[in-house]
Amino acid sequence: MAKIITPPSIIRVIQNPETWNPTVFESLIRNDLETACGPLCASDELLVALLVMTMDSLVEAHIKIMQDGPTYMYNSGEATSAWQKIRTECLDKIIKLMTELSLVTRSRAKSLVKPTSVDELFASA
Repeated sequence: MAKIITPPSIIRVIQNPETWNPTVFESLIRNDLETACGPLCASDELLVALLVMTMDSLVEAHIKIMQDGPTYMYNSGEATSAWQKIRTECLDKIIKLMTELSLVTRSRAKSLVKPTSVDELFASA
């Protein structure tokens, strides 16, 4: 029987950030983009680099939050930690970069989006 190889999963990185590998992530993003759009241009290369860098910052912040918690005790009292703020900012930037690269459904041309069973359910209503 053939060995089943599961694809890399971002949820595994979130659960265990020590498994984060920016090179693997970059390769996966590049493969998706090149499959969908062809060779990358210079601006796409920059966006991919920024996405990897931002994802790296997100993982670093996530590790700190897992170690220290989402709040910090300042002299003025307990408040959201700087790492929590960094992680939230990274999430926002990642979504914007992925949208720019057409890696999220809403940014793809309607003709490229394959209807799902949920879409078909609403279409038949």
